[in-house]
Amino acid sequence: MSDLPAVLDTGARKPIASKSVWDLLVEPYQNHLITGAGLQPSTCAKWTSFVRLFLKAQFKPNMVEREVRHLTPEALLDYVLQQGQHYQPGQLQSLASALRSFCRFLCASGRQAPDLSPALPPISGHHRQDLPTCLSRRPLQQLLEEFDRRTGLGRRDYALGLCLARLGWRAGEVAALSLEDVDWRNGWLRWAAPKGRRERPLPLPAEVGRALASYLRSAPPRGTGRRLFRTLRHERPLRASWLSERVGAAMARGGLGRAGKRAQLLRRTFATHLVQAGASLKAVADLLGHASLSPTQIYAKVNLPMLRAVAPPWPGEVGRGRHGLSKRRQPSIWRAVAPWVLPSSPRELGWAIWLSPRANTSIVER
Repeated sequence: MSDLPAVLDTGARKPIASKSVWDLLVEPYQNHLITGAGLQPSTCAKWTSFVRLFLKAQFKPNMVEREVRHLTPEALLDYVLQQGQHYQPGQLQSLASALRSFCRFLCASGRQAPDLSPALPPISGHHRQDLPTCLSRRPLQQLLEEFDRRTGLGRRDYALGLCLARLGWRAGEVAALSLEDVDWRNGWLRWAAPKGRRERPLPLPAEVGRALASYLRSAPPRGTGRRLFRTLRHERPLRASWLSERVGAAMARGGLGRAGKRAQLLRRTFATHLVQAGASLKAVADLLGHASLSPTQIYAKVNLPMLRAVAPPWPGEVGRGRHGLSKRRQPSIWRAVAPWVLPSSPRELGWAIWLSPRANTSIVER
């Protein structure tokens, strides 16, 4: 028996790769993102990749731990400006967010005394300058009618389409629904938002509940899996990408757009209809699971009641005339200043045309 350890030790050992100097700093940061910040693994992987590239560009391998204490705001800003020549605005925003988070981590862990995250100002992007694309109510109803509810497949796709359109959930949140998440007796859904790991009960709309019940009656689960949405043949859980593609296929069949991953379109449609019905941005942010109002502010552009209130009719011009608008009798104050301040043609109306109710309606419903 004394020779047993020696015998076992003669086997071929796999060499254990030593950690690089970058890993000694990046791995604690990654653990902080997962356990402390509660970010998704995909976001953690992206941010740690950005931080690793930044460290390799700024410091020599044998001086990382020592030199990181002397990191300067100028170095951070110069690096982001250099990467702006290679990255799109969205990628540059992610890079800046990763570096801000890394600076806060360095300060909290005692590796750096001052917090340098304010050195990187917010980066503007073009993706929020346009109106959010969405479906008006009639095309949305047409899309839901494209699902053939005479078949089990159609009932499943109709149920998942309603979850997206009536709840405004992300595709991953709908795909992660389990049988235990539905409280049929009390009419509640347990919502586990993947971003921020928040859980809370939400009312189950009657229309969604009926669709889910019809789907489960036609295709009751036969295996041990507890996922709500499954493939009908092999009982495998539907992935978020598959679920989103089912919506795109229905849109293509109905002539409403191209096929592809279109679940996010229904989420934006849900939010747009809420805002146009008078819901506050805070309420919409809570229903969408946004941690702040920043990503929800884009829906202020489609808040037609608010836009009508802040954009009164253009003084002295109603109807249509030679330039598309006809003039009526103007108040005395406007007769005095009209030659200098009023536009001579509709082209000069600018923001007034954009804020007009008719213009907004056509933009949202196109």
